[in-house]
Amino acid sequence: MTYEAFLNRLEGVRSRGPGKASALCPAHQDRNPSLSVAEGRRGILLRCFAECDKPAIVAAMGLKMADLFFDAPTSREQRPILKPKMIDLIALAFRFELAALDRRLRAERIFSSARKVTPDQLSDDDLDHALGLIERAHKDITKAELLEGVADHLRMKEFLERAHEQQRRIA
Repeated sequence: MTYEAFLNRLEGVRSRGPGKASALCPAHQDRNPSLSVAEGRRGILLRCFAECDKPAIVAAMGLKMADLFFDAPTSREQRPILKPKMIDLIALAFRFELAALDRRLRAERIFSSARKVTPDQLSDDDLDHALGLIERAHKDITKAELLEGVADHLRMKEFLERAHEQQRRIA
């Protein structure tokens, strides 16, 4: 079994660096991650800080101790059941808004600088460069509007999903 497949079978997984993670221990009622999982050279290393033994942990997951080794054969019923990752639409919308803000601020700095300069103060090469920057600033404004539209769409989608979920609960 692979390290990733093993982690997919656990709840509350938190990465602790490359090849290291913590998770809720399946062998006891765990509220805070007490199971340490690490990727060894030949297999998966486990340690429960609540002192559950490894066979109990593995049995609670419906596995055998041999499954902890990377070269162990995998039967059909032991293949990992991948859980779909839930996308946080609000966090994603926030990222789009930050990207839009970045573009708007960059464009505003260019426009502000351009207002202070008169074309007769610049050489032809400098004027071409300045006009190129102004063109880029206009494109940044257009892209910012697009990014803000995507952020609005994501927020609306999250709102509608929550409203639909509440209606299902009521019904």
